[in-house]
Amino acid sequence: MNQMRARPRTSSAAPSLLQRVVCGMLCLMLVAPAAAQRLYRWVDDEGNVHYTDSMPPSQAGKAHSEMSEHGMRLREVPPAKTLEEMERERELERLREQQARLIEAQKAADEVLLRAYRSVDDLIMARDGRLAGLDVRLQIDKEIIDRQQKRLDDLRAQAAKSKRDGRPVDRKLAADIAEAERSIQDKQSIMLQREQQKRDIRTHYDRDLKRYRQLRNLSATQRGDAVVDAEMSLGNIIECEGPEACERIWQRAIDYLEQHATLPTETTGENLVVTIAPESDADVALTLSRLWKSNGQRATIFLDTRCQRHQADSTDCRTEARDQVLSRFRTAVEGDQPAADLGSSTDR
Repeated sequence: MNQMRARPRTSSAAPSLLQRVVCGMLCLMLVAPAAAQRLYRWVDDEGNVHYTDSMPPSQAGKAHSEMSEHGMRLREVPPAKTLEEMERERELERLREQQARLIEAQKAADEVLLRAYRSVDDLIMARDGRLAGLDVRLQIDKEIIDRQQKRLDDLRAQAAKSKRDGRPVDRKLAADIAEAERSIQDKQSIMLQREQQKRDIRTHYDRDLKRYRQLRNLSATQRGDAVVDAEMSLGNIIECEGPEACERIWQRAIDYLEQHATLPTETTGENLVVTIAPESDADVALTLSRLWKSNGQRATIFLDTRCQRHQADSTDCRTEARDQVLSRFRTAVEGDQPAADLGSSTDR
Protein backbone atom coordinates (compact mmCIF):
# COMPACT_ATOMS: atom_id res chain seq x y z
CA MET A 1 0.00 0.00 0.00
CA ASN A 2 1.46 3.18 -1.12
CA GLN A 3 1.59 5.96 1.39
CA MET A 4 1.02 9.47 0.12
CA ARG A 5 3.50 12.13 1.37
CA ALA A 6 1.74 15.20 2.78
CA ARG A 7 2.65 18.52 1.13
CA PRO A 8 3.49 21.47 3.36
CA ARG A 9 0.61 23.87 3.60
CA THR A 10 1.12 27.60 2.67
CA SER A 11 -0.64 30.06 4.93
CA SER A 12 -2.29 33.08 3.27
CA ALA A 13 -3.63 34.52 6.49
CA ALA A 14 -3.11 38.27 7.26
CA PRO A 15 -0.20 39.38 9.54
CA SER A 16 -0.88 38.71 13.12
CA LEU A 17 -1.47 41.46 15.66
CA LEU A 18 2.01 40.94 17.04
CA GLN A 19 3.52 41.45 13.63
CA ARG A 20 1.66 44.71 13.18
CA VAL A 21 2.78 46.04 16.55
CA VAL A 22 6.40 45.15 15.80
CA CYS A 23 6.25 46.95 12.44
CA GLY A 24 4.74 50.04 14.04
CA MET A 25 7.50 50.20 16.64
CA LEU A 26 10.15 49.83 13.99
CA CYS A 27 8.63 52.75 12.04
CA LEU A 28 8.56 54.94 15.12
CA MET A 29 12.17 54.13 15.82
CA LEU A 30 13.08 55.13 12.30
CA VAL A 31 11.06 58.41 12.32
CA ALA A 32 11.96 59.58 15.83
CA PRO A 33 15.62 60.26 15.09
CA ALA A 34 14.66 62.33 12.07
CA ALA A 35 12.34 64.47 14.18
CA ALA A 36 14.93 64.83 16.87
CA GLN A 37 17.47 66.02 14.34
CA ARG A 38 15.60 69.27 13.44
CA LEU A 39 17.99 72.22 13.80
CA TYR A 40 17.48 75.91 14.39
CA ARG A 41 19.63 78.56 12.80
CA TRP A 42 19.68 81.94 14.56
CA VAL A 43 21.90 84.99 14.84
CA ASP A 44 22.74 86.60 18.16
CA ASP A 45 22.94 90.32 18.87
CA GLU A 46 26.61 90.39 17.92
CA GLY A 47 25.98 88.87 14.50
CA ASN A 48 27.24 85.36 15.29
CA VAL A 49 25.41 82.48 13.59
CA HIS A 50 24.33 79.54 15.75
CA TYR A 51 22.91 76.09 15.00
CA THR A 52 21.10 74.40 17.90
CA ASP A 53 18.51 71.68 18.36
CA SER A 54 16.27 74.15 20.24
CA MET A 55 15.82 77.89 20.44
CA PRO A 56 17.30 79.49 23.58
CA PRO A 57 14.70 81.36 25.69
CA SER A 58 16.67 84.57 25.20
CA GLN A 59 16.12 84.31 21.44
CA ALA A 60 12.39 83.68 21.63
CA GLY A 61 10.54 86.05 19.38
CA LYS A 62 13.55 86.74 17.15
CA ALA A 63 13.90 85.67 13.51
CA HIS A 64 15.27 82.18 12.91
CA SER A 65 15.26 79.28 10.45
CA GLU A 66 14.13 75.71 11.02
CA MET A 67 16.36 73.19 9.19
CA SER A 68 16.46 69.45 8.57
CA GLU A 69 19.39 67.25 9.62
CA HIS A 70 20.69 67.58 6.06
CA GLY A 71 20.79 71.39 6.24
CA MET A 72 17.66 72.00 4.19
CA ARG A 73 15.65 75.00 5.35
CA LEU A 74 12.16 73.88 6.26
CA ARG A 75 10.65 77.16 7.49
CA GLU A 76 11.56 80.80 8.00
CA VAL A 77 10.15 82.28 11.20
CA PRO A 78 9.97 86.09 11.17
CA PRO A 79 10.66 88.08 14.32
CA ALA A 80 7.74 88.77 16.64
CA LYS A 81 6.16 92.20 16.03
CA THR A 82 6.92 94.97 18.46
CA LEU A 83 4.19 97.02 20.15
CA GLU A 84 5.00 99.92 17.82
CA GLU A 85 4.65 97.70 14.75
CA MET A 86 1.34 96.30 15.96
CA GLU A 87 0.07 99.82 16.68
CA ARG A 88 1.18 100.95 13.22
CA GLU A 89 -0.66 98.03 11.63
CA ARG A 90 -3.81 98.90 13.56
CA GLU A 91 -3.50 102.52 12.41
CA LEU A 92 -3.04 101.40 8.81
CA GLU A 93 -6.11 99.22 9.07
CA ARG A 94 -8.11 102.12 10.48
CA LEU A 95 -6.97 104.37 7.63
CA ARG A 96 -7.86 101.71 5.07
CA GLU A 97 -11.36 101.47 6.54
CA GLN A 98 -11.75 105.25 6.37
CA GLN A 99 -10.51 105.23 2.80
CA ALA A 100 -13.04 102.56 1.89
CA ARG A 101 -15.82 104.68 3.37
CA LEU A 102 -14.63 107.70 1.39
CA ILE A 103 -14.65 105.66 -1.81
CA GLU A 104 -18.22 104.55 -1.15
CA ALA A 105 -19.25 108.12 -0.34
CA GLN A 106 -17.65 109.35 -3.57
CA LYS A 107 -19.50 106.71 -5.59
CA ALA A 108 -22.79 107.80 -4.03
CA ALA A 109 -22.02 111.48 -4.71
CA ASP A 110 -21.13 110.68 -8.32
CA GLU A 111 -24.47 108.93 -8.82
CA VAL A 112 -26.33 111.93 -7.39
CA LEU A 113 -24.35 114.31 -9.63
CA LEU A 114 -25.08 112.34 -12.78
CA ARG A 115 -28.78 112.03 -11.96
CA ALA A 116 -29.16 115.72 -11.08
CA TYR A 117 -27.63 117.24 -14.24
CA ARG A 118 -28.03 116.21 -17.83
CA SER A 119 -25.15 118.33 -19.12
CA VAL A 120 -22.43 120.80 -18.21
CA ASP A 121 -24.77 123.61 -19.23
CA ASP A 122 -27.25 122.49 -16.56
CA LEU A 123 -24.53 122.76 -13.95
CA ILE A 124 -23.48 126.23 -15.11
CA MET A 125 -27.07 127.45 -15.16
CA ALA A 126 -27.64 126.17 -11.63
CA ARG A 127 -24.49 127.91 -10.40
CA ASP A 128 -25.24 131.20 -12.14
CA GLY A 129 -28.82 131.15 -10.86
CA ARG A 130 -27.70 130.88 -7.24
CA LEU A 131 -25.08 133.62 -7.72
CA ALA A 132 -27.67 135.89 -9.33
CA GLY A 133 -30.02 135.38 -6.40
CA LEU A 134 -27.32 136.47 -3.97
CA ASP A 135 -26.45 139.47 -6.16
CA VAL A 136 -30.07 140.64 -5.95
CA ARG A 137 -29.99 140.37 -2.16
CA LEU A 138 -26.67 142.20 -2.05
CA GLN A 139 -28.14 145.04 -4.09
CA ILE A 140 -31.10 145.28 -1.71
CA ASP A 141 -28.65 145.37 1.21
CA LYS A 142 -26.75 148.22 -0.43
CA GLU A 143 -29.95 150.18 -1.00
CA ILE A 144 -30.88 149.74 2.67
CA ILE A 145 -27.41 150.92 3.69
CA ASP A 146 -27.79 153.99 1.45
CA ARG A 147 -31.08 154.87 3.17
CA GLN A 148 -29.57 154.31 6.59
CA GLN A 149 -26.56 156.40 5.59
CA LYS A 150 -28.83 159.27 4.53
CA ARG A 151 -30.64 159.07 7.89
CA LEU A 152 -27.27 159.07 9.66
CA ASP A 153 -26.19 162.15 7.70
CA ASP A 154 -29.38 163.97 8.75
CA LEU A 155 -28.87 163.01 12.38
CA ARG A 156 -25.26 164.15 12.33
CA ALA A 157 -26.34 167.44 10.76
CA GLN A 158 -28.81 167.98 13.62
CA ALA A 159 -26.08 167.25 16.16
CA ALA A 160 -23.70 169.67 14.44
CA LYS A 161 -26.35 172.42 14.47
CA SER A 162 -26.92 171.92 18.18
CA LYS A 163 -23.20 172.36 18.82
CA ARG A 164 -23.08 175.51 16.68
CA ASP A 165 -26.01 176.93 18.64
CA GLY A 166 -24.18 176.22 21.86
CA ARG A 167 -26.61 173.57 22.97
CA PRO A 168 -25.66 170.02 24.10
CA VAL A 169 -26.57 167.17 21.81
CA ASP A 170 -29.86 165.62 22.88
CA ARG A 171 -29.49 162.17 24.41
CA LYS A 172 -32.10 160.71 22.09
CA LEU A 173 -30.32 162.23 19.11
CA ALA A 174 -27.01 160.74 20.24
CA ALA A 175 -28.70 157.35 20.74
CA ASP A 176 -30.26 157.56 17.27
CA ILE A 177 -26.84 158.30 15.74
CA ALA A 178 -25.31 155.29 17.53
CA GLU A 179 -28.23 153.08 16.48
CA ALA A 180 -27.91 154.17 12.83
CA GLU A 181 -24.18 153.34 12.86
CA ARG A 182 -24.88 149.91 14.36
CA SER A 183 -27.59 149.30 11.78
CA ILE A 184 -25.19 150.04 8.94
CA GLN A 185 -22.59 147.72 10.44
CA ASP A 186 -25.12 144.94 10.91
CA LYS A 187 -26.13 145.19 7.27
CA GLN A 188 -22.44 145.22 6.27
CA SER A 189 -22.02 141.99 8.23
CA ILE A 190 -24.91 140.42 6.32
CA MET A 191 -23.36 141.53 3.03
CA LEU A 192 -20.08 139.93 4.07
CA GLN A 193 -21.87 136.65 4.73
CA ARG A 194 -23.45 136.79 1.27
CA GLU A 195 -20.06 137.41 -0.34
CA GLN A 196 -18.67 134.38 1.46
CA GLN A 197 -21.68 132.36 0.30
CA LYS A 198 -20.89 133.37 -3.28
CA ARG A 199 -17.32 132.15 -2.82
CA ASP A 200 -18.54 128.84 -1.41
CA ILE A 201 -20.98 128.40 -4.32
CA ARG A 202 -18.22 128.98 -6.86
CA THR A 203 -15.92 126.53 -5.10
CA HIS A 204 -18.69 123.91 -4.89
CA TYR A 205 -19.71 124.16 -8.54
CA ASP A 206 -16.12 124.33 -9.79
CA ARG A 207 -15.50 121.03 -8.05
CA ASP A 208 -18.73 119.54 -9.41
CA LEU A 209 -17.93 120.72 -12.95
CA LYS A 210 -14.50 119.12 -12.84
CA ARG A 211 -15.88 115.84 -11.50
CA TYR A 212 -18.80 115.82 -13.96
CA ARG A 213 -16.38 116.16 -16.87
CA GLN A 214 -14.29 113.28 -15.54
CA LEU A 215 -17.34 111.05 -15.22
CA ARG A 216 -18.57 111.96 -18.72
CA ASN A 217 -15.07 111.87 -20.26
CA LEU A 218 -15.43 115.46 -21.42
CA SER A 219 -12.72 118.02 -22.11
CA ALA A 220 -11.23 119.75 -19.08
CA THR A 221 -12.63 123.26 -19.43
CA GLN A 222 -14.99 125.01 -21.75
CA ARG A 223 -15.93 128.59 -22.15
CA GLY A 224 -18.44 129.72 -19.54
CA ASP A 225 -17.23 127.37 -16.81
CA ALA A 226 -15.38 130.03 -14.89
CA VAL A 227 -17.00 133.10 -13.41
CA VAL A 228 -14.93 136.20 -14.03
CA ASP A 229 -15.50 138.31 -10.94
CA ALA A 230 -13.20 140.68 -9.13
CA GLU A 231 -14.77 139.56 -5.86
CA MET A 232 -14.05 135.90 -6.51
CA SER A 233 -10.85 135.89 -4.45
CA LEU A 234 -12.47 138.06 -1.75
CA GLY A 235 -9.54 140.44 -1.97
CA ASN A 236 -11.68 143.10 -0.30
CA ILE A 237 -11.91 141.16 2.99
CA ILE A 238 -9.26 140.89 5.71
CA GLU A 239 -9.42 138.70 8.82
CA CYS A 240 -7.46 139.90 11.86
CA GLU A 241 -6.91 138.57 15.38
CA GLY A 242 -6.13 140.46 18.55
CA PRO A 243 -7.18 144.06 19.36
CA GLU A 244 -3.73 145.55 18.71
CA ALA A 245 -3.19 143.76 15.41
CA CYS A 246 -6.72 144.59 14.26
CA GLU A 247 -6.23 148.25 15.13
CA ARG A 248 -3.01 148.43 13.09
CA ILE A 249 -4.69 146.83 10.09
CA TRP A 250 -7.75 149.05 10.55
CA GLN A 251 -5.65 152.22 10.39
CA ARG A 252 -3.87 150.96 7.28
CA ALA A 253 -7.26 150.15 5.76
CA ILE A 254 -8.42 153.72 6.41
CA ASP A 255 -5.24 155.00 4.73
CA TYR A 256 -6.01 152.79 1.75
CA LEU A 257 -9.57 154.11 1.51
CA GLU A 258 -8.42 157.74 1.68
CA GLN A 259 -5.78 157.06 -0.97
CA HIS A 260 -8.12 155.40 -3.46
CA ALA A 261 -11.51 157.01 -2.93
CA THR A 262 -12.18 159.92 -5.28
CA LEU A 263 -14.78 161.41 -2.93
CA PRO A 264 -14.51 162.87 0.59
CA THR A 265 -15.52 160.98 3.72
CA GLU A 266 -18.90 161.79 5.22
CA THR A 267 -18.95 159.31 8.13
CA THR A 268 -16.08 158.28 10.38
CA GLY A 269 -16.80 156.04 13.35
CA GLU A 270 -14.89 153.65 15.55
CA ASN A 271 -15.65 150.76 13.19
CA LEU A 272 -17.11 152.50 10.13
CA VAL A 273 -15.82 154.87 7.42
CA VAL A 274 -18.08 155.93 4.52
CA THR A 275 -17.50 158.34 1.66
CA ILE A 276 -20.29 160.34 0.05
CA ALA A 277 -22.32 158.59 -2.63
CA PRO A 278 -21.04 158.72 -6.24
CA GLU A 279 -22.66 160.94 -8.84
CA SER A 280 -21.06 159.36 -11.91
CA ASP A 281 -19.34 156.17 -13.05
CA ALA A 282 -15.98 157.95 -12.75
CA ASP A 283 -16.39 158.28 -8.97
CA VAL A 284 -14.94 155.71 -6.59
CA ALA A 285 -17.07 155.79 -3.44
CA LEU A 286 -16.19 153.34 -0.67
CA THR A 287 -17.53 151.90 2.57
CA LEU A 288 -15.12 150.41 5.13
CA SER A 289 -16.33 148.49 8.17
CA ARG A 290 -14.70 146.55 10.98
CA LEU A 291 -16.95 143.72 12.14
CA TRP A 292 -15.93 142.19 15.46
CA LYS A 293 -16.62 138.55 16.29
CA SER A 294 -18.60 137.66 19.40
CA ASN A 295 -15.47 137.10 21.52
CA GLY A 296 -14.07 140.54 20.69
CA GLN A 297 -10.68 139.06 19.76
CA ARG A 298 -11.19 138.60 16.03
CA ALA A 299 -12.59 140.92 13.41
CA THR A 300 -13.33 141.10 9.70
CA ILE A 301 -12.41 144.27 7.84
CA PHE A 302 -14.62 144.67 4.79
CA LEU A 303 -14.19 147.19 1.97
CA ASP A 304 -17.03 147.72 -0.50
CA THR A 305 -18.06 150.24 -3.12
CA ARG A 306 -21.03 152.59 -2.91
CA CYS A 307 -23.29 152.76 -5.94
CA GLN A 308 -25.22 155.64 -7.41
CA ARG A 309 -28.66 155.82 -5.83
CA HIS A 310 -30.55 155.35 -9.10
CA GLN A 311 -28.78 152.09 -10.00
CA ALA A 312 -30.96 149.01 -9.44
CA ASP A 313 -28.53 146.25 -10.35
CA SER A 314 -25.24 145.57 -8.56
CA THR A 315 -23.56 144.78 -11.86
CA ASP A 316 -24.30 148.34 -13.01
CA CYS A 317 -22.14 149.59 -10.14
CA ARG A 318 -19.09 147.74 -11.42
CA THR A 319 -16.28 149.59 -13.19
CA GLU A 320 -12.72 148.50 -13.85
CA ALA A 321 -11.34 151.17 -11.51
CA ARG A 322 -13.63 150.14 -8.66
CA ASP A 323 -12.88 146.44 -9.17
CA GLN A 324 -9.14 147.12 -8.98
CA VAL A 325 -9.51 149.05 -5.74
CA LEU A 326 -11.38 146.13 -4.16
CA SER A 327 -9.17 143.35 -5.52
CA ARG A 328 -5.93 145.02 -4.38
CA PHE A 329 -7.16 145.95 -0.91
CA ARG A 330 -6.03 142.91 1.07
CA THR A 331 -2.61 142.66 -0.60
CA ALA A 332 -1.93 146.34 -0.07
CA VAL A 333 -3.05 146.53 3.54
CA GLU A 334 -1.41 143.27 4.66
CA GLY A 335 1.83 144.07 2.80
CA ASP A 336 4.89 145.78 4.27
CA GLN A 337 4.60 148.91 2.17
CA PRO A 338 2.35 151.71 3.48
CA ALA A 339 -0.90 152.00 1.55
CA ALA A 340 -0.23 155.66 0.76
CA ASP A 341 2.99 154.70 -1.07
CA LEU A 342 1.29 152.19 -3.34
CA GLY A 343 -0.18 154.77 -5.69
CA SER A 344 -3.78 154.99 -6.82
CA SER A 345 -5.45 153.33 -9.74
CA THR A 346 -7.61 156.43 -10.17
CA ASP A 347 -7.08 160.18 -10.25
CA ARG A 348 -8.40 161.98 -7.23
